[in-house]
Amino acid sequence: MTGQTRTYITRGLIAGLLLLTTLSGCGPDTQDARKTFGAALQAEIGENHPPVTDYYSQRDFKPVWVSLDTSLFGSPSTTQALEELIDAVQQADSHGLLQDNYSLDELQALHDAPPALPEAAAAGEWRAMQSYLQYAQDFAQGRYSQASADNAWFIPKPPFDHGNQLRQLDDSGVSDSLHDLLPQTAEYRRLQRARSNIVDIVDAGGWPTVDAEGLIQPGEHHAAIPDLRRRLSISGELGSAEPQGPAAEDPTLYDPQTVAAFTKFQRRHGIADDGIVGQEARQMLNYPASKRLEQIDANLERLRWLPRDLANDRIMVNIAAYWLVAYRDGEPPLNMPVIVGEEQNQTPAFHDTLEFLEINPYWTVPNSIIVKEMAAEAAQNPTYFSERNMVVQADWPLDSEVLDPSDIDWDNYADPDANFPNVVRQLPGPDNALGRIKFMFPNKFSIYLHDTPARHLFEKADRTFSHGCIRVGDPIALAGFVLKNTDGWDAARVEETIESREMTRVDLAEADRLPVYIYYSTAWVDEDDVLYFRPDRYQRDASLMLTLKAGHSPVSSDAISATPDI
Repeated sequence: MTGQTRTYITRGLIAGLLLLTTLSGCGPDTQDARKTFGAALQAEIGENHPPVTDYYSQRDFKPVWVSLDTSLFGSPSTTQALEELIDAVQQADSHGLLQDNYSLDELQALHDAPPALPEAAAAGEWRAMQSYLQYAQDFAQGRYSQASADNAWFIPKPPFDHGNQLRQLDDSGVSDSLHDLLPQTAEYRRLQRARSNIVDIVDAGGWPTVDAEGLIQPGEHHAAIPDLRRRLSISGELGSAEPQGPAAEDPTLYDPQTVAAFTKFQRRHGIADDGIVGQEARQMLNYPASKRLEQIDANLERLRWLPRDLANDRIMVNIAAYWLVAYRDGEPPLNMPVIVGEEQNQTPAFHDTLEFLEINPYWTVPNSIIVKEMAAEAAQNPTYFSERNMVVQADWPLDSEVLDPSDIDWDNYADPDANFPNVVRQLPGPDNALGRIKFMFPNKFSIYLHDTPARHLFEKADRTFSHGCIRVGDPIALAGFVLKNTDGWDAARVEETIESREMTRVDLAEADRLPVYIYYSTAWVDEDDVLYFRPDRYQRDASLMLTLKAGHSPVSSDAISATPDI
């Protein structure tokens, strides 16, 4: 080999190495591609999303979802993060969310056909990031943006910060950073599992209609009983739709086994468990499985509205279930029925903190009750107030002048728009509308927990009887629960104080100032994995179900705000 030949070979090898170096991502071509990508991504993001711009600037516009590999043997590609995001979005339905809201088709297309040009890669990167952040925000706060206005829900949503979420993305990865945003409660997990069962029922065609008129009593014969058995078998109250015993010979017999299963159904759906198939029961039986699925989705959404840091010591009141559960150290040792507001006097969803108890309370009658209910009767009955252990006082202080009701022209105030200038109070006693104990957590709604003399109302399946406040089934037990750390007080002393008939205020120790959450949930699953539904007495499910079913338009740059909705 001549020296000249060796020179040519050496020059060729050097040129080849330079070419490989350039194509492998170390040369000026790759640097230009990255600069082009960064500029294109900044243009895609625009000026309205500072947290996202800051995030990419800090990582020198290194992409998260696409790859800028321009090596000789490489080809356009995407990252493992994008695969994880696609997998996560494919699970959106299990949370009652719609995959289309997070551009699943576009994410899949980006994965299947990664763009080669930096500008196109930047567009795909931004689209994927929008999907991730929208999905994250919906996990953190729920999708429904009008929670307060349309659902009488005034519990602040959990906070969500885009910059913090992007840091979590780097620290934890896609799957964990999303999962950590969801409610980490047994209630959410159980309802999510129940949703899967209802999906299977819907996919299998739902359940049959129970077509009947009038009442079907236990022991009677009716042509709709076979359909009732199939209906109860599908929803789980009845093990098999095949009739047993005497009903095997005559399937139209409403036999004890079917009656027992139907009473379970009644309890699960919040109607009187008398075993009688009537109009309300048929409405529940014939409510489509697909609508029950929508109802579950609506209540998963509401659970996402609740704070993630619910205190271990707290009181939870589910308005729709007419039920109170009290927690200490995360365990629920006390629960009881409650009575809530009538449909025309609905109890709102909100939260506040217990501050004090009043034993033998006075009831100061709201102006609305005076002018809508009392004034007309007082105009006809001079002893109306004395019969009810009530007094009319000139002003608010308890020691203000007591007026003679007969000196007042009550006809002047028997109008819903009237404003009664004085104060009507009911004195402490067994007939006081607030009962013997009032649990106070001052709030703008003037809602509180209290006892009631009308104990028989707790036996009703539908317990919407109050003017908005919440009547508790066992006030002595609740007082004992609340007074755990308040020196000198327990349930026994409360009972002694009740006997005195003197109004007594008990300020709670700091450890007993429990948060009270009053919320609305028409579907939940108990610790035995039994799914319960309740009638939507306040009609708060309707708008929520409609919105979740319809979804919103595919993710756009406007969906990610610089100042997130809290």
